[in-house]
Amino acid sequence: MSESLFDKVKINHFSPNDSAMQDSLTGLDRYEIFLKKLQKAIDNIGDRRISITYTDIKHFKYINDTYGYQVGDALLQDFVKEMTENNEYVICCSRVYSDNFVAAGYLVGEVSNEQFRDFIQELNQEREVRFREKYLNSRLQFCSGISIIDKNSRSLDAETAVSNANLARKVAKELEEDCCVLFDHSMMEGIKREVEITSQVPKAIANHEFKVYYQPKIETSTLKLVGAEALVRWQKPDGSFVYPDQFIPFIERSGQVVDVDYYVYREVFRFLAERIAAGKKVVPVSLNVSRVHLTKMSILEYVKSLFEEYKIPSELIEFELTESIYLDNTAQALKLVDGLHKFGTKVSMDDFGSGYSSLNLLSRLPIDIIKLDKVFLKDDTLQESDKIVISCMVDMAKRLRIVSLCEGVETPEQSNYLKEIGCQLQQGYYFSRPVPQEQFEQIIDNEYNDRDSENK
Repeated sequence: MSESLFDKVKINHFSPNDSAMQDSLTGLDRYEIFLKKLQKAIDNIGDRRISITYTDIKHFKYINDTYGYQVGDALLQDFVKEMTENNEYVICCSRVYSDNFVAAGYLVGEVSNEQFRDFIQELNQEREVRFREKYLNSRLQFCSGISIIDKNSRSLDAETAVSNANLARKVAKELEEDCCVLFDHSMMEGIKREVEITSQVPKAIANHEFKVYYQPKIETSTLKLVGAEALVRWQKPDGSFVYPDQFIPFIERSGQVVDVDYYVYREVFRFLAERIAAGKKVVPVSLNVSRVHLTKMSILEYVKSLFEEYKIPSELIEFELTESIYLDNTAQALKLVDGLHKFGTKVSMDDFGSGYSSLNLLSRLPIDIIKLDKVFLKDDTLQESDKIVISCMVDMAKRLRIVSLCEGVETPEQSNYLKEIGCQLQQGYYFSRPVPQEQFEQIIDNEYNDRDSENK
């Protein structure tokens, strides 16, 4: 693939006199100017095709939080330099906001839409190698969405073209491998589904359609029940289920995950308080924390109100934040962990090892528990390499005085190996799937009845 993908259209170079029309940090067109230029090109499209490529930098916030905004600004300027230097083949470029950029150009010759997508993907991957080395961040990823229009397209509107490219970019950002996605109209069905789901959430909360399921946590040395993780399930009035992967991504984007989380928190506090009041046994329960909570931090006030209302011991509650939350928004995560610790609750790092773990960050975080991601137990039979990685992480946790828990345990072999290496806690289908509250209560009651029988 070569630069001949684009017709030659000279980019205006930034000068101080252009401050009203260009972005002060990058020198690119302001977004409203970009749209005007793109619309003019679309109005005169003729027999040509126009590509719109919308790109953002995944995990860019980590650069700002770790190294400061000056380094973050330098990274953005480097990216723009790569896009524009010695490149006269685009119509116009703009920084939409923060680390979000959009570029438009004419496609020429016999290059197919798919070939252009492959070209942008290769370009992004090459950039990642250079930028990860320069900015010491192995997690940086350039994610792009592309929309391509011609005179026969459904819409010849600039904003719609950019919106379509941005939608494809959002899809790319959710993928593990492909960092570039070509827009197609089937994605609009996903938008309709998202609107349908999010519009139903308030009513579902009011009608108690969200149910709390509990997955037991097992002490490795004794194989006894010592805790549980609270998980949400959505059961419609007709008895059918909307499973987490079908609604969690949507409500995270809409911000409604906060309301759903608060609903789950209250249900768990109520459950524990009722069992305590009835003189029944209880075990600590961990609650998941979405990254959305870090934007407003109202979670601390809400948790405080629950402790004041239900008056349960703080040691019965644990909060789980995924590894990516700590890495993407370190400053806010530290503030949240500190606030939760002041209530006397424990805090864990969930999905540890699922991405590019920052061991240096782990040594500085006041974490009580790390939950090793189930990816390490992906096969029924443990490979030697998996054993080495797991044992090293468990040993590291011991040295840091952090409790280790391994998720995804599904076989006796896996459970026995975790016992051999001293992993303190286990969780997985080998012991129990997530179960409704009534069934979990039976598990607790049976567990403690058995213990009482043993002690007699």
